[in-house]
Amino acid sequence: MGILVVLQHILLQVGLGSSQSSFWNLISTILWIVILILFLTPYFQNYMSIMWFSYSVGNFLTSLSKLITNNVNLVISHIDQLLKSNGSPQPTNRGNIEKIVQDLMEFVVIEPVNAEPTGLMRTLKLLVTTYNEKLESSIKTLLPSVDKPLVQNVVDAVDGLRELNYIYKVIMHYYKLSNKYKNPYLMLQVYMLLPIIKEYVNALNGAISTFLKGQPVGDAAGPLTVYRFMRSCSGASEITHNVRDTYIGLCNFEGRRVYVIKARGPGGTVGSLDDGITYLVERVGVRPKLIITVDAALKLEGEKTGSIAEGIGVAMGGIGVERFNIERTASKYDIPLYAVLIKMGLPEALSAMSKDVENAVNEAVERVKRVIRESVREGEEVILIGVGNTGGVAQ
Repeated sequence: MGILVVLQHILLQVGLGSSQSSFWNLISTILWIVILILFLTPYFQNYMSIMWFSYSVGNFLTSLSKLITNNVNLVISHIDQLLKSNGSPQPTNRGNIEKIVQDLMEFVVIEPVNAEPTGLMRTLKLLVTTYNEKLESSIKTLLPSVDKPLVQNVVDAVDGLRELNYIYKVIMHYYKLSNKYKNPYLMLQVYMLLPIIKEYVNALNGAISTFLKGQPVGDAAGPLTVYRFMRSCSGASEITHNVRDTYIGLCNFEGRRVYVIKARGPGGTVGSLDDGITYLVERVGVRPKLIITVDAALKLEGEKTGSIAEGIGVAMGGIGVERFNIERTASKYDIPLYAVLIKMGLPEALSAMSKDVENAVNEAVERVKRVIRESVREGEEVILIGVGNTGGVAQ
């Protein structure tokens, strides 16, 4: 009713004998009123919201698509270069390489049924192991004469591509769904998460090139800590075993027998650390007074990169399979669990190791030594585990 009164008042003011300028003033006023009405209409507001969110998310999807394409070309070129440097007699079939890489990017791992939890962790362990073996065997078919560490670096890069591709597909799904049903709230959820998603995407983008170069990433802080600790011990030696992609060693630290477990370097892999624990405790018969895990941990905003925290439990991320197995073994034999955490942001964990993280590794080595001195007496045993991707770190 208020808008009708305003229009009536305007018409009375103009009158039949109004000049042409007054007429155009009337038209202009009416247009502004119409625009105002549109902006106050919920449907129009939803439409404008969708347009704005759609524009922002669409731009991100375009840039992400280009980034994925560039990284696919980078991986293919790296594989081509590895074949040439290893004297491959056959000409490189770029189309075949691209087909295998694209297929691996679309490879899925189906979660097991969790309605009946009995044996769930064993099933998850099987799925993870099968996935890793599938990924490595597929890359090995492309690089049959290339050393395993170089193959593992390519595997890590392809795994990063798979993650980027999955992010693209999920965001595209909600982008299309929101436009299809003209629902701004679906788009709003993606729009609000874009800063966090962009940070993760940029971290993965940097990780792919770092893996291909064979450089240690921030996540290698745990394995590097264990490696440097062993170098400071006496009588270091490797223990023969059959645990996949895992290094198990023994050294003497001030009269204590320290068993060391980490992924086998310098290729990019995380090893089978839980199997290493099982091997030492149940097959070798080691009875440690303490199990120490060292791992990179995501810092909170405001925390300093390279800061170190200590705690109780198993310092290990992922889906929890290995952590569960280590906790089960430790509780079975009543072995205390101690953790040393090296704090860093997500971009730092997935990009080439920074100076701050490397300095923190040296401090972590000293922390481990102090914990062993305080908790383990001379003549007793301790197990030290370096958790994380060991790419670029010697075994």
